[in-house]
Amino acid sequence: MQQFAGYDRWENFSKAINRAISSVNASGLDAAEHFRGVTKSSPMPKGGFRQVEDVELTRYACYILFQNADGSKPEIAALQQYFAVQTRKQETSAPMADDEIVARALQITSNRVKELEAKVAEDAPKVEYVEQFVDHDDVATFRAAASELGVKESELRDRLIVGGWVYRQKIGRRWSDSKNRMVDEFEYRATAAHGEKFALRPQHNAPRHHNGQVRQTLYIRQPALPAIGKFLARHLEAVAS
Repeated sequence: MQQFAGYDRWENFSKAINRAISSVNASGLDAAEHFRGVTKSSPMPKGGFRQVEDVELTRYACYILFQNADGSKPEIAALQQYFAVQTRKQETSAPMADDEIVARALQITSNRVKELEAKVAEDAPKVEYVEQFVDHDDVATFRAAASELGVKESELRDRLIVGGWVYRQKIGRRWSDSKNRMVDEFEYRATAAHGEKFALRPQHNAPRHHNGQVRQTLYIRQPALPAIGKFLARHLEAVAS
């Protein structure tokens, strides 16, 4: 659906999804009933798996998503027109002269699908090369990375914070039943100097923060693991000396 809607990058399409979720919540409905965040494991050509973010949508979610997407894209404009006409048909239950608009909207989307199919066929060799040799979207959780590097997850996070690779960012505050008081909520972020080594992903299926903000998880890009391993080794040498 991302490419069908005219979006080339998931990051941009994800922003439209977040706007749609906020719109549904603001209307008094529970967005979790219509937007279900999922994480899929995609096999890599050389073995192993990478985590791929996805969102499952109801029909209503699709409608709201397209209303909150970039209307300057021909695909989105066509879909918005289509839904507008269908809504009016439901309201009037009478024949309309707007069928031409619907037909034009469907023709635009049909032409877009054909263009995308041709583009996929053209880019297939490039995509295969990127997946095998230059795939920088392969990420690992801190727990998986720590296990691979032979350290505890908490130690990995602490060392990266001390080294200036990542930092904790305060997101908000919530009530803690176990502590019987308000506590701060934090998330991890990559510093600007090491941003290319990490990937920040929204977790649509996770409970939101107390202030309603979507939770985000920091992952480690697989190509960065050797550099992190060397950093940890240097730290251990410094401690030993």
